[in-house]
Amino acid sequence: MNGALLSAAKAGLRGIGIDTRALYQRLSAASIDAAIAEQGLAELAARLRAILPEIADQYTDGFDPVEYRRYWERKMRGLHAFQIGAALDAVSVIGGERLVLADIGDSSGNHALYLKALLPAGRLERVISVNLDPVAVDKVRAKGGDAILSRAETLDLEGIRPNLFLSFEMVEHLTDPLRFLHALAEHGAAEYLLFTVPWRRRSRFGGIEMRADPRSLPDRLTPEMVHVLELSPADWRLLAGFAGFSTVWTRVYRQYPVKSPLLATRPLWRALDFEGFVAFFCRRDLTLARRYTGW
Repeated sequence: MNGALLSAAKAGLRGIGIDTRALYQRLSAASIDAAIAEQGLAELAARLRAILPEIADQYTDGFDPVEYRRYWERKMRGLHAFQIGAALDAVSVIGGERLVLADIGDSSGNHALYLKALLPAGRLERVISVNLDPVAVDKVRAKGGDAILSRAETLDLEGIRPNLFLSFEMVEHLTDPLRFLHALAEHGAAEYLLFTVPWRRRSRFGGIEMRADPRSLPDRLTPEMVHVLELSPADWRLLAGFAGFSTVWTRVYRQYPVKSPLLATRPLWRALDFEGFVAFFCRRDLTLARRYTGW
């Protein structure tokens, strides 16, 4: 969507007394409701809501209560249903009992609570959350979870022995995701990795913060606030493959439906947020990585 046209439309709506932010959020929430129903995620989203009714603590900065009820709860819940569905399928592929999962970049412990409630008794021994933010670590521990205070890139991989690495919307925040993934492949105990990222059709360096007027930004930008790389699915697969993980399957989640008039929201998602998210389930394969001499 043309930025000038969008700005003009918003100005026109404000001129006749319409709250454009509230209108956008209601339209986006309706789009998500239709999208998760169309993609078979509505039932799982309802189960997640029953397991954990309140998820306003998902991110460190929190939400305006009105906007959370109007929009953010449904946006996050749809994404969580996609992520947890992918995680359940990954665990099914791995098999076994008393599994240990390491959720790198976890900021709330919510995904661990979902998985503990959904997986059969005896299947999951523990979920270890990893974050560099002490507030996030405290949140996880307050819910009875296991948490490690560490940068993802400097995590002691000998100190944890998971069966599966998880990373939900984290690698795009790293300054060097290639070396991070290579460290997991070369030194991590887990043979498998599941990671999700925002869906970009074309790769680009830097998210919205890097493109904004610096005068509009806060004095401090935390890693949680900044996207360093936003790659296309094909380029994320190439990066993971070079790092030491071959992709077993890829799955796309759209934040808009394709069999509804709400398909018209796609340009809005593309311009103001993301069309959706992509999951990559990977298995360690160092064939290419070990040919490279520059690690």
